[in-house]
Amino acid sequence: MTKPPRELIEFLFPFDPAVQSIALGLRKVVLEEMAPCHEYIFRMPERVALLYGATERVLKDCICLVSVYAKHVNLGFARGAELEDGAGVLQGTGKRMRHLTVKRLSELDRPEIRTYLRRARKHAGLKRPRQRTVDDVVTVVKVRRAGARRPGPATAW
Repeated sequence: MTKPPRELIEFLFPFDPAVQSIALGLRKVVLEEMAPCHEYIFRMPERVALLYGATERVLKDCICLVSVYAKHVNLGFARGAELEDGAGVLQGTGKRMRHLTVKRLSELDRPEIRTYLRRARKHAGLKRPRQRTVDDVVTVVKVRRAGARRPGPATAW
């Protein structure tokens, strides 16, 4: 398993330990299903985002993302509206994006999480190599420039 970058641990520090565990657990599941892939991690004022794609152009070619909020973590699908969702698990009403919400660590065992990750990967036209490891992940962390404005206290996240 790819060890979380130090910056990600720092980004998650203001969050409740339960939310931190969910975020890191969901990251592990995503990497198991998406590798080889590119991962782009950054902090926003109210959340931490982890984007996943097949190329270094993750911002443009995003397949899925993990969004960490104060009380839950979302697994989003950039083209989720195009995914088959007979069970009605995916939430959202936008033209493209859909997500599912994880509020407890035990929910990471929900089979539909891996099912939707596989569907999203296939929908993006990606095939899995026979020999793959989660070490086939290229991670980029966007760190704030020195002197940049800091977000408010953790309660504002």
